[in-house]
Formats: sequence, structure tokens, C-alpha cells
Amino acid sequence: MIYTLTLNPALDYDVYINKELKTEHLNLADKVNFRAGGKGINVSKVLKNLGVESTAVGYIAGFTGDFIIKDLKNDGIKSEFVEIDGNTRINVKVNGNDKETEINGVSPEITEKNRKELAEKLLQLKNGDILVLSGSIPEMISKKIYKELSENIEADVEIVLDTRGNLLQDNIYNNFFIKPNIHELRDMFNEKLETKEEIVKKCSFFLERGVKNVIISRGGEGALFVNGEFVMEASVPQGVLINSIGAGDSMVAGFIAGYVKGMSIEDSFRLAVAAGSATAYSYGLAEKDLIYKLYEEINIAKEGV
Repeated sequence: MIYTLTLNPALDYDVYINKELKTEHLNLADKVNFRAGGKGINVSKVLKNLGVESTAVGYIAGFTGDFIIKDLKNDGIKSEFVEIDGNTRINVKVNGNDKETEINGVSPEITEKNRKELAEKLLQLKNGDILVLSGSIPEMISKKIYKELSENIEADVEIVLDTRGNLLQDNIYNNFFIKPNIHELRDMFNEKLETKEEIVKKCSFFLERGVKNVIISRGGEGALFVNGEFVMEASVPQGVLINSIGAGDSMVAGFIAGYVKGMSIEDSFRLAVAAGSATAYSYGLAEKDLIYKLYEEINIAKEGV
């Protein structure tokens, strides 16, 4: 079974405005969308679109938490959340005139009791399961919580890590793969990292610390895949950028879906890039038909290390 962990979920309220967003003025939305948000939840949704089952875990609270559970249930996705006091945050994303503006809400309090309850839930994982640790970490808990939870798991579990900046560095623990984007990589190393060679060289930092595979999303410049045996570079299929939110999560889902379906690493990487692109070219998360259409358009260049 695949488990996706979202410590800091949200009710995402997406607002689309065809004209430029004007401050201190009334702005009328052309399209709105309510959805269960959070990086792990996004992974579960795209996995479902690709015909792969998963269980969403994490923390939820209040009426917004109830919406998330209902939204996932409507999509046929299982959930085993720890319920806490307060309300799950609401994140507002405004897309106007090709620009994105985000306002993230305040997270509910997570107690030590809540943390222990989640750790005990993850002890139920079995050999061969996959655990996706994805997204931001709430301020009130340890910034190394992903590593701590990973160390606590007794079963032989493949662990995927997708979080930002120093949180990524601090939470590495024998990961099956990680997926930083190029901006996060630059921030982490405080370097420009403009060439493929420079990026690949920096990936040795992760491989030396037990990470088996690294996927780097580079927006319009495609994506790179690095492990101890080879490097792959993927082209970007043609399309019009609509919404980049969730594209990275879709890449994670695409690679996992390919892996559990028995596809080669190369084809799993191609599916990852197709899924990420499909979300970027859609108003919502990637749908199966568009993913496989784009899959056929992606070229992969592979070389040894």
C-alpha cells in the first residue's frame, strides 16, 4: 500500500481572474475551485487518476477538515487522519493575467499527544509499503519530524521525501527518491546551478547520504533524474501554462505509479514528467488522458555517470 503523509493540509480555494488582479479594487472571479489541498493529498489524487490506490494520512481539524475527508471520499481515496482541535487552514490562490498570488492560512495547534498518535499509526506500515512524506512542516513541531518518523518505522518501507530547502537536507533518511525543484536546490546550496553538469554534481550530496534516486524539476527547461548509475534529462511537452500548483506533487505521483506498475525507471521518469506537465496545463490536477497524451511527446536522453 502507498501512504501519503500531509502534516499541514488545507482547504484550497483557487480563484481564476482573466484580467490583472488589482489591489484596493473589487476583482470579479471568472472561475473558482474548492479542493482538498496539501502536497501529500495531491499525490494521492493524481495516483488515483492513474489507477493506483493510496491512503492519505496526516492531521485534520474542524469543518475544513471534514471537507477534506469528504472530498477524498468522493474521489475514492482512503484516509486515516489524526483529528486535532481547531480548523484545518484555508489557502487562497489567485491566478490573474498569468500571475499567481497565494495567501496561506494559519495551521491548527499540534500537540505532543497528536505527534505520538501519528507515529503509532505509521508503525502499522508493512514490508513493501511506500510512504510519501510531502510538504511543509507546521511551526509547532520538530523541523526534523520527517526523519524522526522515518527512523521510527520498523518495517522495510520505501520512503519518498518532497519538502523545501533546509527541511529537505535535515530530513533525509535512506529515501527511495527525493524531488527538489531547481529553485529549492539553488536556495539550499546558495549557488546559481545553471548547467546540467552543475546540478548533477550537487546531487552527489544526496546520493552520499543514502538517497537512491533524485528527480529535479526545472519548469520550462524540463527535468533531470540522477542516481548512482546514470543521469536522464527529459524534455517538456508542448502546452500552455495554466497553474503550476501541484505540478511537483504530480511528478511524484507519476514516478510512483510507474514504479508500482512495473515500468522501467526511464519510463517511470517519463510518466512523472508527463503528470507534472499535465497539471501545469490544467485548471486542476492531472487527468489520465492528458498525462498519457503528453507521455508520448517526451524525449529522454540517458547517459552513464
